[in-house]
Amino acid sequence: MADWNEEELDKFIKENRDLILRGKPKEGHEIKFLTRLQLKARHYVDITPYLVKVGIITVVVFILSVYVWYSFLRVDESKSIIQNIIEQFK
Repeated sequence: MADWNEEELDKFIKENRDLILRGKPKEGHEIKFLTRLQLKARHYVDITPYLVKVGIITVVVFILSVYVWYSFLRVDESKSIIQNIIEQFK
């Protein structure tokens, strides 16, 4: 049965349609099916934890850069941020 081509499989299904539709799977069929599927399926890498870590690091770096800007790099505290940046690059 494992070496059937598509035509043979279609023929088998058409000939045994009544038996297939009438019968119910045995107890535990779903568990066996899922176990076999897990064994045959590829193992995919879940990148979600890595993306969460990158997001957290990005937020921390952003907050630290804002703190450093306001604490140490800001030229004149009475001017707006844009004016300070323009003065630094003149």
